[in-house]
Amino acid sequence: ASRAQIWLREEAPKYRDRPWVLFVSFVAPHFPLTAPPHWYYRYPFERIPMPKLYGEKNLHPYVRDQADNTGYDKYFESEAAVKRARAGYFGLVSSLDENIGHLLQTLEDAGLGDNTRVLYTSDHGDNLGARGLWGKQVLYEEAAKVPMILAGPDIPSGVRSVPVSHVDVYPTVMQCVGTEAPEASGVSLLGKLPERTVLSEYHASSSRAGEYMIRHGKWKYVYFVRYPDQPQLFDLEADPEELRDLGTNSSFEKIRRECHARLLSILNPEEVDRRAKRRQAELVAANG
Repeated sequence: ASRAQIWLREEAPKYRDRPWVLFVSFVAPHFPLTAPPHWYYRYPFERIPMPKLYGEKNLHPYVRDQADNTGYDKYFESEAAVKRARAGYFGLVSSLDENIGHLLQTLEDAGLGDNTRVLYTSDHGDNLGARGLWGKQVLYEEAAKVPMILAGPDIPSGVRSVPVSHVDVYPTVMQCVGTEAPEASGVSLLGKLPERTVLSEYHASSSRAGEYMIRHGKWKYVYFVRYPDQPQLFDLEADPEELRDLGTNSSFEKIRRECHARLLSILNPEEVDRRAKRRQAELVAANG
């Protein structure tokens, strides 16, 4: 945040005849959940609720796999320990907000607020104890849903209900600086967003096999290579907390078939998973 403030004050004024782009990346909120004390103590334990479905035993087998492989929750041996971890995360969020506030104030102080667009997003969320899970590694909303906030000149206020994706960042930034976005797989957030299928996938740490999620309108469909006959399906309008999995409910067979067809129109799950695992094996062989 400090380096970005210095750049905005000392370097940005040099670019009066052409646009500039500044990328500012923060690590937190992230493990280890160690927040600055002036924020950590703003979240006393008695005000912090326990995570939803904490201690839930009726988990999807893929979710049980991930919980067993990562093993985060075995280190939280009491309710107080869980709340301490959550307080650390909340404190880190507040610390991040504080630093972003410094950047936005610097834009105003430097006279850049009226002609600078700001795009804020994150690479992933955190389960933060929901269902006994910590970190990312699954595709529930706590982990997979991220903020995407755009503000500045000619940006209308309001909330869009259409799902967006990180692949939209590239064409958005390129349009802001007045040029094309060759081979963009996303769409610019500055225009009307088409009705489309948005994809997320996970193959990395602790994953025995890939998992894939699509969003189309209100429907969220999750497919597991290791458990192909046990997909998940959620109606996020009626069930935003994902408490009712419709993945094996016979009444929603047609919706599941439609969602799976949309996934197959984007990629072959088994083939992509084989490629990912093959590449990971190559990296392990080369680097240990």
